[in-house]
Amino acid sequence: MMNQTFTVTDYKGVRNIELSPTGRLVVIAGGNGAGKSSFIDAITELFDPKGTKLTPKPIREGAAEARAEYVDHDLDLRISRVWKKDGTAGTLTVEALDGAKYSTPSKIVADLLGGAIFDPVAFLNLDEKKQRDALLEKVDLPFDLDALAREKAGAEERRLIAGREVKRLEGALASLPKPTAGTPDEEVSGQDILVEIEEAQDIERRRVQTQSRYDEAANLVADYDQQIEDLKRKREEAADRQEVAWGQLRELPDPIDIAPLRERLAAVDDTNRAVRAARQYFEVSGELQVADADHAAAQAELDRIAARKAEGLAAAKFPVDGLSVDDDGVTFNGIPFSQVNSAMRRRVAFAIATAGDPKLKLVIIKDGDLLDADSLAGIAELAEERGYTVLVERDRDESRRIGFTVRDGALDAGLTPIEDVAAAAGLNIIPFGGAR
Repeated sequence: MMNQTFTVTDYKGVRNIELSPTGRLVVIAGGNGAGKSSFIDAITELFDPKGTKLTPKPIREGAAEARAEYVDHDLDLRISRVWKKDGTAGTLTVEALDGAKYSTPSKIVADLLGGAIFDPVAFLNLDEKKQRDALLEKVDLPFDLDALAREKAGAEERRLIAGREVKRLEGALASLPKPTAGTPDEEVSGQDILVEIEEAQDIERRRVQTQSRYDEAANLVADYDQQIEDLKRKREEAADRQEVAWGQLRELPDPIDIAPLRERLAAVDDTNRAVRAARQYFEVSGELQVADADHAAAQAELDRIAARKAEGLAAAKFPVDGLSVDDDGVTFNGIPFSQVNSAMRRRVAFAIATAGDPKLKLVIIKDGDLLDADSLAGIAELAEERGYTVLVERDRDESRRIGFTVRDGALDAGLTPIEDVAAAAGLNIIPFGGAR
């Protein structure tokens, strides 16, 4: 026997509905406009610890206020929210059944639920990114996944910039001629070679001049030899001059071949072009090494981020074994959650909704018409197994036979409870929900 009561009064399309379910799965059935959605919305907003106003006009037309209440005899608690016509989100109250009130009702509700109520069917209808966000709210990770994503984006941007610089420098280096062996490190000076040439030419002029004087003296000596008697004195003078010139000639350095110097002078421009080309080549080569290092550092940072993320996700305790997340969404046993078969996806979603061990174990499903009979039976089985009460808004198939039927904002008292139908047929059926 369940010891819970759900009551909604004058909330949107509900006049007064009070449910005391006898099973874990409580189906709220009824036609369009009957009030079943209003009942579910009121209970959803009742258990919203943030006090968010989910409905613009919660009070039924003609009523002074609206009220939603949950009573749990096992927990000795009464949780209620009252909406006045001042437009606020409603006043939340949490009290013991003897009337003692708690001073921080929103915190009490959050603690009782272990967070906010999780709708497993709504979770299945979310896109992959939103499924990932919803799941991460139920998981305690050792890092901020969004901050880690920002770190990754920064590293990827730095890697992209460094990669572009590597490509640019590789192209620039490929367009430059590779320096030949023996190319000097610095450009040579043509002026220095010109000075050397001028010095060599001066020596040569002096040699020629001196040689001319020697030859002149020698000629005189020869002439004077022919005229010894008459020119003896002059011969002696000439001999002296010859001796002096000979001494000077011996003191001069050896002759210098200026042909190689002229060749070097002619090659100055070529040499300097080669020096400049080599300098440019090695500068670009050095920049390329720096860009390669930047690219490798960015890649290493990405690898560290990926490893940290993988370690954190591996260590995290997810509601279901095999459940995890990647950059795109939720994964199950390593494959995208959207590719898992529908039956398993429903079981996983319900396992997420019932993760942890809160004191108040409640799941609310608004889009129950998306569930077929087998899916509904599977949820009933899991709810029983995990000790959860599941409120389901659903009007398809057998819903009005197995659940509470709402008509004109109240329970339809004219329907025969399923227990009586089963007894008349000689069957022993445990209903998903029933009125007390």
